[in-house]
Amino acid sequence: MLNTTYQLQHLTLMAAEEIQMRRFYRDILGLAETNTDEKIYHYAFTQNGDPFLTLNFNGRKPTAPRQGLYHFALLLPDTASLASLIEQLVFIQYPLGAGDHDVSEAFYLNDPDGNGIELYHDRPQSQWVWDHHFVRMGTKDVNVRALLAAKQGRWSGFPSETTIGHLHFVGDHLSTGDHFFVRTLQMDMTATMAQSAHFYSHNHYHHHHAYNTWFGEQIKPRALAETGLVSWRVLVDPPYFEHLQMQFSGHVHWVAADTFTVTDPFKSTLIIKKS
Repeated sequence: MLNTTYQLQHLTLMAAEEIQMRRFYRDILGLAETNTDEKIYHYAFTQNGDPFLTLNFNGRKPTAPRQGLYHFALLLPDTASLASLIEQLVFIQYPLGAGDHDVSEAFYLNDPDGNGIELYHDRPQSQWVWDHHFVRMGTKDVNVRALLAAKQGRWSGFPSETTIGHLHFVGDHLSTGDHFFVRTLQMDMTATMAQSAHFYSHNHYHHHHAYNTWFGEQIKPRALAETGLVSWRVLVDPPYFEHLQMQFSGHVHWVAADTFTVTDPFKSTLIIKKS
């Protein structure tokens, strides 16, 4: 869909390794931490910003991979800020992967609980190559030396313009992802990868969501007490809000006049809020 407000605003994760997780998000990434409960901590990009992440330290790690969150992606506003953060992570020798995806340059890491995180910046949309409804997204090596040359100072925390760029899920069948993101959320499919991953978006973005089957068809859903994604919140415009209300008819739980929740295919809670 074009000209649709669709903003990924907030994630809640069930977490386990409290000391290591808090150190990672607060001290290594440099997020602003607050707490409302002995076991619940909130993280914002800046001291005065709204939290985009909540960690609930009442979880336990699963014994095998589960359906649900594959990674969440933090979109930095420019190359320079990404370069400063990557230099910081390289300096402390934090394990990283990387990929130049044509539309973006991305780095991949795991938090201490094993949640995947992507840190990336977008290239200008004028450089994205579209073939009808599909965007070219490859994977090649990042020119790390050139990236680091773009930094303008040492890492001092996320810019206020940082957002949750996309959420990538893992499941058992691609048809599950297609039904949810294309048929129900009315997104466009923007790319495919080796018959094992599909990408979806609104507003001609390269992707707001991806869904893969890389852990096989036998992967089980996450149990409620296991670590991983508990809920995710999106902000949408009034027409799309009304459309989604009808799409989820009979499965809606109202939280307020402008907010309802539904259960997604991965057994986490999707919170839909009207702008």
